[in-house]
Amino acid sequence: MHITGFYKNSGFTLVESIVVIVLTAIMAVFVMARFTEGDTFNSVIVRDQIVSLARTAQQAALGRNNVTMTITPSAGGDMVTLETTYSGGTIDSYELDLSNVSLSGDINKTASCSVDDGDFSISNSTPMTLGFESFGDLGVSGVTGNTGAVTSAVRICVNNSDVESVCVSPSGFAYAGDCDV
Repeated sequence: MHITGFYKNSGFTLVESIVVIVLTAIMAVFVMARFTEGDTFNSVIVRDQIVSLARTAQQAALGRNNVTMTITPSAGGDMVTLETTYSGGTIDSYELDLSNVSLSGDINKTASCSVDDGDFSISNSTPMTLGFESFGDLGVSGVTGNTGAVTSAVRICVNNSDVESVCVSPSGFAYAGDCDV
């Protein structure tokens, strides 16, 4: 039986449908932006791997001499190899994507990378080498052709950003951020 004046509506109004479509489009724009920029976090990944491998090298150096960590970008500049070695062979090695990442470095300079870029570009022909001594301290280190004894710090500037950069103290401890020694 049907009672006049009481219709039960089911479904969406035109306004509700348009609001849902607009909200879905806004969310899709943000999601697509994250997928199309896949190299957004490359600099953070490179920074964190450098810190991790430098700490591994420092630990491996305890009780033995001549442990080195080398940062070598590929000839094309699209990859970087991080490798820790000693006289007996390779301890650890990683290859990372270097898209939209620039590396520079120097020794005995503690200014922020965002204020003062690294003095030397780290490239395939001029890799950065950190030498660790038997107590885990830094020995002769630096960019090839510009190495020396570390008295204040080793800076590795990643995209010349103070947040994305790495500092290694003379005692061999590596940490992310500006050198505050």
